[in-house]
Amino acid sequence: MRNRKALALFAVLALIAAACGGSDGGSDDAVEEVVETTEAPAEEATTTTAAPASDPLILASLMPLSGDLASLGPGIALGAALAVQQINAAGGINGQDVVLIEGDSGCDGAVALTSLNDVIAQGAQGVMGAACSGTSLAILDTAIAAEVVMVSPSNTSPQFTKMDKKGFYARTAPSDLLQGDVLASLLVEDGVETVSIISRADSYGRGLAEATAAAFEAAGGTVKTIVYHATDASEFSSEVTAVGKGGADAIVGILFPETGCGVLQPAFEQGLLDSPWYMTDGVKDAGLASLCGLGTALDGFKGTAPGSAAGEAKDAFEAAYAGVSEDGSPTFIFAPQAYDAVMLMAISAAANGVTGPAIASGLVEASSGGEKCIGVSCIALAADGVDVDYVGASGEIELNQAGDPTAATYDIWTTEGDTNPVLKSVDFGS
Repeated sequence: MRNRKALALFAVLALIAAACGGSDGGSDDAVEEVVETTEAPAEEATTTTAAPASDPLILASLMPLSGDLASLGPGIALGAALAVQQINAAGGINGQDVVLIEGDSGCDGAVALTSLNDVIAQGAQGVMGAACSGTSLAILDTAIAAEVVMVSPSNTSPQFTKMDKKGFYARTAPSDLLQGDVLASLLVEDGVETVSIISRADSYGRGLAEATAAAFEAAGGTVKTIVYHATDASEFSSEVTAVGKGGADAIVGILFPETGCGVLQPAFEQGLLDSPWYMTDGVKDAGLASLCGLGTALDGFKGTAPGSAAGEAKDAFEAAYAGVSEDGSPTFIFAPQAYDAVMLMAISAAANGVTGPAIASGLVEASSGGEKCIGVSCIALAADGVDVDYVGASGEIELNQAGDPTAATYDIWTTEGDTNPVLKSVDFGS
């Protein structure tokens, strides 16, 4: 979903970034606008313009615009761009527009590290990203050393919870320990007694596969086998054959879109798509039917993914997102969480300052414990010294000291062609 409106919105934000500066690495060919002014006599001066209160808040979006999640990256990034657009329309932070720099994480540690260093050189103090858990793990130490905040909308690996992030990392998507419970409950509810799991061999895949297996077995189910595939593989027939052995009632696929097609195509050829499959957030909204060339073979399969809690904040976000998405879609996988990631950083910046350490100091407080508010209204309150409790597009959030949300909503979705309509949602309070 790399749509024209998303690109246009980022183009506008890029122009703002160029105008606001904040970079020592800009092009030598940049055109500098020079305005000559003549000082008016003192008695003729009738108006004054207040100087900006501080430096601008400079943020970066670090989403996969290439690589295995490139089909999802722009749609997620659009949620962040929408937040910045709304913040600037309401007056920005400290009287200055927020600058948003777009970077490519590639769902690859090396690509993301290059992009991270680039946006840091341009003055970024906060990063919305990265999308892939393994990618964030690869670049987190660099961000911490630079005292740059990272707030990910889609890192779900349980590994982050126990890490010492020095306060410079948070996420607006819940840990997969919870998604494993949701997926296991769905399997039991559907009468599934035995499953086999095929999963990515990375921090996301292993964490979710283990959480799902543990929850399913605790509920009385049997896991026949767990097969992991290399994330950089190009051929998956042997792994697919292995997961098909044993005749499980259903197969759980913990996949990403492009490599997921490499799994699903041989599964179709081997007749394994005749059994029910259960997917996860990594492929929701990816348009797998067309991407993989499978037609209606995936129709009726179910999946789980972090969603949004019903309420005023969700309604407001969806109305605004529909206005900037090319197809008028009111939401996209992890786009509400991306919007929330930017809003939390902006609220903290309004209250505490625009540097990385200042933003980090107020993320938890911005998400809980004060006066409830939604959207940009929270920023004005925070700037006035009010202790706010941001209610996000994705829900209450309520970050704990580890930077994890303790309130979350999960969607149970199905597949109809290239669409993934939500069947129901499950809320978990803090």
